[in-house]
Amino acid sequence: MIPLALLMAASGGALTTFFLFLFSGYQETIVNNRAAQVAGSAVSVLHAVHKTAEVDRFIEMLEKEEDIDQLLIVDISTGIITAGRVEGIKVPHVDGMLDTDLSAEIDALRRGYLPAGQILESGEYVSYGQRVICKSTEHGHHDDVLIYVRLTKATTTALSSLIVQKLAVSLIVGFTLVMLIVSKLIYDVVLAPLAKMKAIALSEIVDMPAMMPFAHRRDEFGALARNILRSFTTATQTAHQFARQAREDSLTELGNRTLLREELPKILEYTERERLHASLLMFDLDGFKSINDTYGHDVGDALLIRMAQILREVLGDKALIVRLGGDEFAAVHVGQDSRAEAYQFAEKVMDRMTRSLELGDVEVYAAASVGITTFPEDGREPDLLMKNADLALYRAKSDGRGRVQMYRHEMQLRIMEQAAIERDLRAALAEGQFVLYYQPKVDLRTDRISGAEALLRWKHPERGMVPPDRFIPVAEKNGLICDITEWVLLEACRQLRTWLDAGLDPISIAINVSALDLRRPDFTDIVAATLVHTGVSPKYLEIEVTEGTMMHDVDHVIGVLRRLRALGIKISIDDFGTGYSSLSYLKSFPVQRLKIDRSFVMDMTDDENTHAIPQLIIDLARNLGVAVLAEGIETEEQRQRLLSMGCEEAQGYLFGAPVQVSSFTSRLKSGQAMDSSADDVSGAVSVA
Repeated sequence: MIPLALLMAASGGALTTFFLFLFSGYQETIVNNRAAQVAGSAVSVLHAVHKTAEVDRFIEMLEKEEDIDQLLIVDISTGIITAGRVEGIKVPHVDGMLDTDLSAEIDALRRGYLPAGQILESGEYVSYGQRVICKSTEHGHHDDVLIYVRLTKATTTALSSLIVQKLAVSLIVGFTLVMLIVSKLIYDVVLAPLAKMKAIALSEIVDMPAMMPFAHRRDEFGALARNILRSFTTATQTAHQFARQAREDSLTELGNRTLLREELPKILEYTERERLHASLLMFDLDGFKSINDTYGHDVGDALLIRMAQILREVLGDKALIVRLGGDEFAAVHVGQDSRAEAYQFAEKVMDRMTRSLELGDVEVYAAASVGITTFPEDGREPDLLMKNADLALYRAKSDGRGRVQMYRHEMQLRIMEQAAIERDLRAALAEGQFVLYYQPKVDLRTDRISGAEALLRWKHPERGMVPPDRFIPVAEKNGLICDITEWVLLEACRQLRTWLDAGLDPISIAINVSALDLRRPDFTDIVAATLVHTGVSPKYLEIEVTEGTMMHDVDHVIGVLRRLRALGIKISIDDFGTGYSSLSYLKSFPVQRLKIDRSFVMDMTDDENTHAIPQLIIDLARNLGVAVLAEGIETEEQRQRLLSMGCEEAQGYLFGAPVQVSSFTSRLKSGQAMDSSADDVSGAVSVA
């Protein structure tokens, strides 16, 4: 077969090349027949004329045809060219008759040619033809086909060399025209529609009008177009849904944190361009986790939805309102005086939230803390403003529930101070900088010390006495509170063992634990091991937990407290009345004492209405069969009123401030209940 490279050179174009590739077998036959015809004609003329001059003229005439390069007539007996000419090539002498072995001589004659054999029919003679493809132009020859023909009844043979390019072009002109027409039809009917549909399919937005003409067709292209339209419709709907979900909170249908980060820079740019002011408000629901744990996730979700409704009603459509996650929300408002307006908005939200909310069959009381920062007063960068609002919110929650806090630059200094405290806390635990102070609990009926509360103090080598409210929140935040609680537990039990060994009357010691302590799976084991190690009976140890702490993962906390109670340890609820505990859950807790929060005691005056909450807690404790203790008693009048209400124990500065172990030991030895002296000036703040 004619090589593809040769045909490509002869075709002069991609379409011709494609055609020759498809019909290369047919072209080879044409070329071979043409070469054999020329060679056979030359031999026949030689035999008929027997005159060299006439034969030469015939050969010259043939060589003038465009597709013939050279024609040689070789004497079989001598191998000498008898007619024709070869430039720069000497025909070797051949002994004997020319036969199929002539391929060797052809190789010598045309170095670089490849031989191939084929039987040809030529009139009444059976001729043997051999084609040789030129591989080089060393002797000035173009890519051609060399044919020699040996006629069985002849004494001479002929070699004809054809210029394939000329022959091929002349043969395929007609076919090329046909292929152009066919190609045009294929392009118009197949390729063009496919290319157009491909362009539409690859575009980001579907051009429905451009696709519709294809969709109306009743052939395969119509089916393909309809499938593309369906795929694009589904993909577009899915993309829109994903985009909406990425920027919208599914529960409240507000925007989310992603939307806030996208829109806040645009709002600030508009605010600056219009010379307005903007405020960023962050809201956090106080006690949401307790409500969620107490009443279930359905009530918690309903509360979040109600919060979203309140924000919409108060702030209106002009503000950007988002749910950041959990129980946190944020709003961006633009106005003439954003600081004053933001504070008014926050107060309105607070007023709406502090009312009782009916959520299905449940009525709950909720509150919200708010942190506010303004643009451009507090900063110009979106990330900085979000950080400022978060700092203000953190400060509002630290100050108590239901507070509004504007950002102030000194808050950043407090963050830096907290970072320093966190760093120093680790050294304090390792270097023994902590110390326990003890505050007495007094039996109001006998005026004798009935117990003590161990309170943690930090003697910093440079800062001096660090108040507990400065370092306890930091310890809870970074997890060090668990290690600190272990130290407090061990130190308190050791001191109790010392008092017992000294022959003093046994009293119970109360320590405070945090929510993180109760989450530890080994907390009960740690307490039991400490009691065994110090030789202290469990009946002298009292664990105090705040009402809010108990409502974190209620079922788990109940399990931990029951295991502690099974050891013989007393359980008390500290700061009772300030949390969100449910009476139904309260009956499930293994509690032996309720401690009335100091805020209710300090508010008691001559007005009988101020006695209602303490009296309610005392009656509740009596009905539950547990003891009650009042905190924060500072006057004799408070003492007498609580005693008349039925309160049995009390604790406060009237009976003594927290003191060092040496001072408290002296009081235990003397049995003195009331003492005006005090070692502690930092206030009675417990470990948790």
